[in-house]
Amino acid sequence: MKKAILLSIIFWTALSCYNSKKAVSENNKNPKGQILTPCPEGYDCTLELLPNKTMVVKNDGIGGTYYELEDLNGTTVYHFTYNQKTDKQYQDAGYREEIIFELDSKTKDLKLSNEELQNTKMLFGVWCYCKGKAGNYKIPKGNFSKKGNEISIDFPAVVDEQKVTALKIKI
Repeated sequence: MKKAILLSIIFWTALSCYNSKKAVSENNKNPKGQILTPCPEGYDCTLELLPNKTMVVKNDGIGGTYYELEDLNGTTVYHFTYNQKTDKQYQDAGYREEIIFELDSKTKDLKLSNEELQNTKMLFGVWCYCKGKAGNYKIPKGNFSKKGNEISIDFPAVVDEQKVTALKIKI
């Protein structure tokens, strides 16, 4: 009886260790970056790194811009979200801004400005109940720099009352 209990404990401990290692392995597949720009009170700021993805930027035929993600080895998509905390009972009360761009995963140092920003397919998105303002926009002016594992972006407002015009992250 003691041997059965001991074997059972060993079995469950081994299974537990295997699942823990598997969970750590899964987390390493979707690495996280650190946002160095302070997030204001009342907002949630998130950064998602999507390795081996590329952005395909498209137009919808009525002047709107959108993107789709596709698999591509060696490219990483960076997706920053600035989301207002709201009462969930109000469907249209939210406000969200996003910055999304891609880089070759091997890029160490890079400096871009103005039109060159589109080398990263950089888009600014705003999502709200605000007629004529919501949607994705190409960022035509600004500065981008990557030095080692830090990325800095600054650009003038693309829409009225824009909240995010600068971002600094560490990857």
